[in-house]
Amino acid sequence: MSSISYSPDTRILVIDDHAISRHFTVGALRSLAATVRQARTADEALAITRSWLPGLIFTDIHLPDSCGLTLISEIRKTWPPGRNLPHIVIITGDTSSRLMRKISQAGIDETLQKPVAMQNIVSSAIRFMQAETSIRENSVQSSAITINYELRELFSQELNTRLPELDQYLFQLKWNPAAELLHQLIASSALCREPDLEFCCRKLYRALSRKPNPAAIAQAYHQFLHAAVQTDL
Repeated sequence: MSSISYSPDTRILVIDDHAISRHFTVGALRSLAATVRQARTADEALAITRSWLPGLIFTDIHLPDSCGLTLISEIRKTWPPGRNLPHIVIITGDTSSRLMRKISQAGIDETLQKPVAMQNIVSSAIRFMQAETSIRENSVQSSAITINYELRELFSQELNTRLPELDQYLFQLKWNPAAELLHQLIASSALCREPDLEFCCRKLYRALSRKPNPAAIAQAYHQFLHAAVQTDL
């Protein structure tokens, strides 16, 4: 990777309610020596953008209190006249054609698909922010080692919290909440490089997303639990 230098005055905002995905993106961007802030919700993001005016925004689409595209529209409406609008990068695991059309119509600068590689996040920031070169090539690699350790700690906590929730959703036949929970576990498994667990998460997710078949769901859930137990976190 070519060396890039950011001024500490370069302001980047990361918006994502999923802790592991947000932490991963923030860590990757901080390797550029920019000033990075983060928000979990649209309300938090609006408060930060109005007072801080970031030059670059990375945002998820599905936020707990709003759609990412609605948030971007609101940010643009309230942006101070005479100042350049921030560059917008969408990071999402939803790649449906309907959503892609909406993103295109909204004039978004770039879209990255979850789980996204650290190199792609950094490259995206480099493309949109003009700067002098000075960061060493191994800066991103060193950050990757640190972030990976921190992510695995977070993932261990997430599994301990989410597994009882998932078990309860399945017992109560609440397929949609269970699928939403698995959607986040898929991203976490991928970012933490747990391919067996990611595979089982996806298999159970597909079983829940189709016409529910209790036998197929039970089998996929059994495989998922086995993979979760075998995960070295």
